[in-house]
Amino acid sequence: MTNANETKDAKFKWTKKDWLLLGTNVLVFAILYFIFNNRLPDEVAAHYNINGEADRMMSRTSFWLMYAGIGIVLPTLLSVMRYIDPRQSNYARFEGYYDLMRWAISLFLHGIMLFVILDNAGYDVHLPNLITGGLGVLWIIIGNRMGQVRSNFFIGIRTPWALLDENNWRLTHRLGARLWVIGGLIMFICAWFVSSVWTVGILLACALASSLIPFAYSYMLFKKKTSS
Repeated sequence: MTNANETKDAKFKWTKKDWLLLGTNVLVFAILYFIFNNRLPDEVAAHYNINGEADRMMSRTSFWLMYAGIGIVLPTLLSVMRYIDPRQSNYARFEGYYDLMRWAISLFLHGIMLFVILDNAGYDVHLPNLITGGLGVLWIIIGNRMGQVRSNFFIGIRTPWALLDENNWRLTHRLGARLWVIGGLIMFICAWFVSSVWTVGILLACALASSLIPFAYSYMLFKKKTSS
């Protein structure tokens, strides 16, 4: 059981690491805004189909506001969520992974937005390949050290059975780590050697497998423990 790890009076503490991540996200956003704002058309492509063709537009102002939300606000929420987690004390046990995850997600989001900006600015960018390849790299980075994550309510494979049992959590995340790395490698390879139509299906299959298999494994461990 993990109730002993839960804290009632969590104190909010914005660290130098948090400021560095926030400052970097703001800086990247500002640089891209000043370089590309005047190069973008009044109507910007905001969504693409599986062939990389724009199928939804928005105003340039709305696009930059959306980017600010994705590139600045979302990573900031990732920094804040540990302070509202009842198991806040456990984050100290995987601090390195927590920092890696926040930086990896932030850089991935900025990379995707950069590719979208370049496409709207008239550059030849094949978004399906780049997005799928980027997701593969992100999957590998996050999955490689997933086994270090300790019980919490926001990060990792949070099945009901893993949250109740430290051993279940540990074994589930060991399996999840392997599956995420394998799934990421498949995504990355398929991004460059498989057609866009098939790539989307493979991407979804990898994402589902790396989520559903650990979920089922966690339940299997629970049933095995309760029946013994």
